[in-house]
Amino acid sequence: FLLKELDTLREKNKKLEDKLSEKDKELKTIKLDLELQERATEAKIAEKIAALVEEVYSAQRERDEAVMARLRLANEERDEAFLRVQHLEECLKELENINPEENDMTLQELLNRINNADTGIDILKNGAIILNQIHRTKERKKKIIAEEMNAVIEQRDAALYQ
Repeated sequence: FLLKELDTLREKNKKLEDKLSEKDKELKTIKLDLELQERATEAKIAEKIAALVEEVYSAQRERDEAVMARLRLANEERDEAFLRVQHLEECLKELENINPEENDMTLQELLNRINNADTGIDILKNGAIILNQIHRTKERKKKIIAEEMNAVIEQRDAALYQ
């Protein structure tokens, strides 16, 4: 009887060991599945991080390009302004080099000189002389008008006083 029981116990023990082995295999399978899921999740996270980093780099490149474009434009504008200043300085020097005898010329003589000029510089020089004469004439007219107005006002005030 004991032998039978022992055999029964051995069979139960074997069945339990088999069950334990099966459960152990299931546990290992579950652990492997869980590990695979973790790695897949890590891969997805790494992929998202890589995409985000690429997006940041792309935005930085665009920003850098925009900054460089603005710098180039500012440099071009500075260079153009510098060239305009140089041109104005040259024009001013030309105006300063105008002969005083030319100031006494009549408008018709200056226009004839422009018509007979061979170069653009001569045209510019004579045109500057004409503009200078026009400006001085306007200033003289303003002075004369102001003096006449003052005289009229003084006469009126004197008449009112009497």
